[in-house]
Amino acid sequence: MLTTSEWLPVGSVVHVEGLEDKVTIMGYYQQDVETGRLWDYFGLRHPSGFLEPGHDVLFDRDAIDAVLYVGYQSFDWERMKDALEATEAAYLAEKGKAAQQAAERAAGRGAGAEKDEGSEGL
Repeated sequence: MLTTSEWLPVGSVVHVEGLEDKVTIMGYYQQDVETGRLWDYFGLRHPSGFLEPGHDVLFDRDAIDAVLYVGYQSFDWERMKDALEATEAAYLAEKGKAAQQAAERAAGRGAGAEKDEGSEGL
């Protein structure tokens, strides 16, 4: 049985908690250039796809509340999934460090500072 704790192939369509639109997965291990925070997935809103810079969606596996379509699975996908699993421990350690640094930067900007433009992180 497929769960959201498992990596989903590119092209999978999911519903992400807090979003009205569906999201098509386009990549993995993405970093928000503004905050430095690392995210499990990068996606685009479905069905519109890329409209303009700053409308991409960064999200973690635990934000997926429904898997609507599982993308193309092949031998190449199995190799990619193996690579994701092999690097997951190092990624999670780096993700923790990046989250700490992002929190420290946010605290330095003040509690009222918000992002103006860029990726949506969920």
